[in-house]
Amino acid sequence: MRTLLILAFAALLPLNAAAQDESGVAPEETDQATDAGEGLPERFSEDSEQFTQTDGEALYRTTCQACHMEDGRGDKGAGEHPPLADNPKLQSKHFVAGVILTGYHGMPGFSSMMSDEQVAAVTNYVRSHFGNIDGALISAEEVGTLRPPEVED
Repeated sequence: MRTLLILAFAALLPLNAAAQDESGVAPEETDQATDAGEGLPERFSEDSEQFTQTDGEALYRTTCQACHMEDGRGDKGAGEHPPLADNPKLQSKHFVAGVILTGYHGMPGFSSMMSDEQVAAVTNYVRSHFGNIDGALISAEEVGTLRPPEVED
């Protein structure tokens, strides 16, 4: 029996060595608290109800790309996600900002998750990419006038 225990222990030693990271520290020896948020993508926020990006392209990647695709061509599958590329509806900056704020057909609104500045940034990005007309920019102040009033529960 003693020989069997020694053999089992000897067999486990290489597994423990393999579990060590490049620094030579075994996983159980690391400080879990310092690793908790390290390496998380920028798109994640302390507040799960708010987006942190301020750049239009980054906001597009985080909020729009999953449905409208990287190239803005839309998608069909479990649902239909209309193309943003070469879309004449995007000629109206107010239409685009309004859709982002309140939603449209099956798309959710993002008014509670984005500031006026963020809505303006992603609106301007979508309207100036994917073959769309590079028209007049919308300002955060203009977005503020389109924002629906907050409803208290």
